[in-house]
Amino acid sequence: MKQEDIQKFLAASGLPEHLAVQAAQEYDVVGLKRYQEIKELFLSFVRVMATAIEERSLYNANHSRRMAGCGERFLDYLNAQAAAAGLPLPFASAHKRELLVSIWLHDVGKITTPLEVMDKAERLSEVQKADIHNRLKIIRLQNRLDYLEGKISAAQRDEVAAQVSQAAAEIDKISKSGFVTEEQLAWLAAVQSRTFTDEDGLVCPWLEPDEYAMLCVRKGTLSAAERQVMEHHVESTDKLLAQIKFSADYANVRSWAAAHHELLDGSGYPKHLTAAEIPPEVRIITILDIFDALIAPDRPYKPAKTVAEALQILQTMAEDEGKLDAELVRQFAASHCWEDGGQEATIVSLIE
Repeated sequence: MKQEDIQKFLAASGLPEHLAVQAAQEYDVVGLKRYQEIKELFLSFVRVMATAIEERSLYNANHSRRMAGCGERFLDYLNAQAAAAGLPLPFASAHKRELLVSIWLHDVGKITTPLEVMDKAERLSEVQKADIHNRLKIIRLQNRLDYLEGKISAAQRDEVAAQVSQAAAEIDKISKSGFVTEEQLAWLAAVQSRTFTDEDGLVCPWLEPDEYAMLCVRKGTLSAAERQVMEHHVESTDKLLAQIKFSADYANVRSWAAAHHELLDGSGYPKHLTAAEIPPEVRIITILDIFDALIAPDRPYKPAKTVAEALQILQTMAEDEGKLDAELVRQFAASHCWEDGGQEATIVSLIE
């Protein structure tokens, strides 16, 4: 309680001065305890929401937790650098807590993302894969029958058999691949042009148009429509956080969390903000998010990058493409904040 508040309390209470001072002090302790309880309740909610996202998707597990731990160490590094230079701390305690809460809640919108999109490990669905393999079996059997009936030579039979075997293996490989090469695209086009005649005399393609289109997705496992569904999670984050009446200490949580996919060159989403519209806090969350996604060992659609590879990608995005803050990327690399020393990130430090 401030001194002027104590004086007002003394004047209004009508109690003897020593009793009034004691009452004011006890009121102050109760108020502080109540404030601490409210803060712990809020941060418990933050922990529940972050845990809900982690538990819902095996492949998204611990993403926010890793980001929060890495982020806290990075903010401490930035503070230490400023202190060593005799400058004000860029992330004093309240500011730091606000940004860390934003990190914990940045993916809360994924609670609305369909799991078949969020956890999609391959380009082809299980139904599409089954259809293709059944079709290849029919082609293989038809090829043998054509040979036995004298319609094709042994050389022709062997050629088709080799093509079918290659198709079965290569299609599975491409479906799971993180990136489709030009050579693979050319091979897929050749397979798409092949046909066979079924038992009813209908001429059918080796690959149906929807299967071919999915296999030709260059990067990742999602179609354009599925990617839109996935990207919608940031709008869901904004919508969900809009339901929370944040105190002044956390006034920026919603806007920072909902902008973590924005990029400095305007190519991000959902609002296509540019550098002038993206504050340092959001730039930091974006760097943390991209870095963890690159090195994460639990993503079904791509192998994890090494730290060196991930840092090189961040540098390219900053210096060559203008998508990330080059100075923050440089400081991030220098901080080695991904080295946690075996310490698991928790929300406890936010309560202190």
